[in-house]
Amino acid sequence: MRKVRAYSAFCALVILLSACGGTTEPAPPAEPRVDVSRLDSGNYPTTPADVERTRSPLAGAVRESIMIGAASPLPYEYDHRFVYNSLQVGRELTADDPPWYPGTDFKDTQEALAAIPGVVAGWMAAGARRNNMFTGRDIATMVVRFTDNDHARFAYDELARRTKGEPGEIPGYSDARVRVALINGSFYRQQDMRAWLIRGDLLIHAALSDPVSIPFDTAANADIVKRFFDKQLAMLETYSPTPVAELDKVPLDVDGLLSRTLPADRGRPFGAVYPRQALFHLANRPDRMAPAIADADVDYSAVAGGSVYRTRDAAAAIRYLAAKAADVATNSKYEPMERPSTMPDARCYNAKPGQYIILDVPPICLTTVGRYVIGSVGANPQDTHQRLAAQYKLLAGYP
Repeated sequence: MRKVRAYSAFCALVILLSACGGTTEPAPPAEPRVDVSRLDSGNYPTTPADVERTRSPLAGAVRESIMIGAASPLPYEYDHRFVYNSLQVGRELTADDPPWYPGTDFKDTQEALAAIPGVVAGWMAAGARRNNMFTGRDIATMVVRFTDNDHARFAYDELARRTKGEPGEIPGYSDARVRVALINGSFYRQQDMRAWLIRGDLLIHAALSDPVSIPFDTAANADIVKRFFDKQLAMLETYSPTPVAELDKVPLDVDGLLSRTLPADRGRPFGAVYPRQALFHLANRPDRMAPAIADADVDYSAVAGGSVYRTRDAAAAIRYLAAKAADVATNSKYEPMERPSTMPDARCYNAKPGQYIILDVPPICLTTVGRYVIGSVGANPQDTHQRLAAQYKLLAGYP
């Protein structure tokens, strides 16, 4: 089981990534003015860091996982009805954070890794048609890279042995292994379809749950999985795998973005840079995020102890901030909170009193600095304000 609470602050930053959804043109809005000398950044660092000096043994594998994510579709991209992103934990898969395979008898990820070794990197995605459980179909997908073709083949065969259900078929994929199971719960019934195939050293896996079809429509569920396979295989044509022996040499930063992102707290996951397609995967509502990202031309985002999104220019950053803030404001768990007095254009939110604990719904702040939208998540409002100020200082004047 993933250590969700230990990673809560980092996950909140990732969720912050997911916020959103005439003959003459109006003049672009003026960039907010902030007096940097008046910003209270507490004891947080305000000068760029050397990312490579803090490199962890699995940093290259995480970077490779993100590259797989940049060549993987969201469920929304092959079925527009999957408008909700149901994945609220880390998407990167490594030997330190291995996959669990739905429908198997593995009790946790470590048992799965012991039985199916050789995981190098991978990426998870998930989508749902409804925001509440058991009210619509949902799908979870993975692309897992192994050390070699033999390990991928072993995973392919072992999953066939350990996944519950009866054999099934996916149109156009005679080599796909499929298991279909009917689940009878106390308050629900659903059909689960698990399907996977291999391409070289990659395992491509889909797990679809259908709690609404009466009678269950196996053919319709298989068609959804087929569309996933079609889209995933097409996008993997853009993926250039890094040789396993060279993963520890892969640069972690892009254009200095991560070095100018507030470092992660000690004991938290280290930072990473997400290209646009991987960034889409972090959206709570991909149908809202996609047009906002396209409009602002967001090409990269960096996440560590703060979050940074690079847009086309300052005007685009202001529009993107408005879109992200509007999405956070629609989250029923949050309500607006006071912004830092020295950052008049910041948007800040806190959990509604008495309803949510701080680890699950921490304070959030957003603002812009030049072409960048920045975000912070903290232990309390003051801490969140100071983190935002430190992140602002790290990017002030950066092109």
